[in-house]
Amino acid sequence: MILGREWKMYPAKKEAHLNKLREQHKDLDIRIQKLYNTTNSERTLKTLKIEKLDLKDKITELENRNGKKN
Repeated sequence: MILGREWKMYPAKKEAHLNKLREQHKDLDIRIQKLYNTTNSERTLKTLKIEKLDLKDKITELENRNGKKN
């Protein structure tokens, strides 16, 4: 993972990393929605929701570190 001043040195890597996290977040959202319609497994849904929130936190942290807010 790229941290601190390295973000300024490698903006393309930063954007690629953020895009990867965003795509994973979106994919989890789709999986969660599908599971709501097909399963009663609260454990599975809870695990996916926690994973999704973790990704959102990482995205927000990286965006804020770069001064970009959504």
